[in-house]
Amino acid sequence: MIYRISYNILENRDDADDVSQEVYIKLWEQRNNLENVRNDEAFVVTMTKNVSIDLLRNNYRKAISVIENKDMVCEHREEERIDARDELSNLMKCMSALPQTQQEVIRLRHFADMSITEIAETTGQTEVNIRQLLSRARRTMKEKLNRNEQ
Repeated sequence: MIYRISYNILENRDDADDVSQEVYIKLWEQRNNLENVRNDEAFVVTMTKNVSIDLLRNNYRKAISVIENKDMVCEHREEERIDARDELSNLMKCMSALPQTQQEVIRLRHFADMSITEIAETTGQTEVNIRQLLSRARRTMKEKLNRNEQ
């Protein structure tokens, strides 16, 4: 079950293996406190989702770091790099102005590359609600970006 959940979120066998191992280690380390858990399965599912999402965040940070390092090597493209950073900065500002739930679904959809179904499973919301949140978030961000360009 742990592997299946992590694989559905990460879509990578090696990462799902790593998450499975990490969850088992965490469970072992907390073994003396597990008697206080009311629903064992829900506890393990939540832990698996959290560890998987943490791995996605770490991978995203590493990807940004790699991009920044490549930017330093490609100094002849300084203007393009500055434009890309400005665009990313504007996107992040627009995104940070969104309600927390909209920010979360945007991150999971576009940065973690999760499907609507996976986002619904991860957040505990319906697929219809996820689609609506994504639509509102995209519309709001587009409007703000268009206003910034003018």
